Amino acid sequence: VNCTGQALSAVPQDLPADTGILLLSGNHLASLSTAAFLPLTQLQDLDLADNGLVALHTGPPLPSLRELTLSRNALGALPTLQGLPALTHLAMAHNSLVTLVPGAFSTVPWLQDLDLRGNQLQTLPQEAFAGLRALKYLDLSDNLLEELPQELLQDLKNLETLWLSGNRLRTLPTKFFPEGHFFAYVFLTENPWHCDCNLRYLRAWIRQN
Repeated sequence: VNCTGQALSAVPQDLPADTGILLLSGNHLASLSTAAFLPLTQLQDLDLADNGLVALHTGPPLPSLRELTLSRNALGALPTLQGLPALTHLAMAHNSLVTLVPGAFSTVPWLQDLDLRGNQLQTLPQEAFAGLRALKYLDLSDNLLEELPQELLQDLKNLETLWLSGNRLRTLPTKFFPEGHFFAYVFLTENPWHCDCNLRYLRAWIRQN
């Protein structure tokens, strides 16, 4: 169901009960609860981009939801992501996130694709991505990250592609990349890398990989 750009300030009440894909981008849904989508028991893909959204209250379960797009809103904090056990794709690009709490994604263990680019992330706790063993794609590009904790990636056993471009990184801690882990792509451009002894680890890792 395509409700894009309809100047909606609330979720329509007359949506078909068998809706699987719901496009609500480009409206005026500033605050929402997942309770609004409870009648849509087959909902798998929900697009809420470009709404000026400042709050998304989760909790009422949406057991079939696999893809949630919240990009280009005004979210200053990550929603708790309760009640979304099947979620595999989460897009939070271009919001106003400054940091993440440890275990922020522990309620969505099947997440495969996480897009956090273009936020205002300055620091990340070591356990920001704890439990995301199914994650394949992690985009942290175009944030304000100046340093990263050594064990940030330790739980990400299936990570294939990592974007760190466009931050303020000058170096990476020794053993930042899990030993023996194969990445298809790692993007490191547009950072102010400081070429001194602290960069020796990253230089050696690039040569080996």
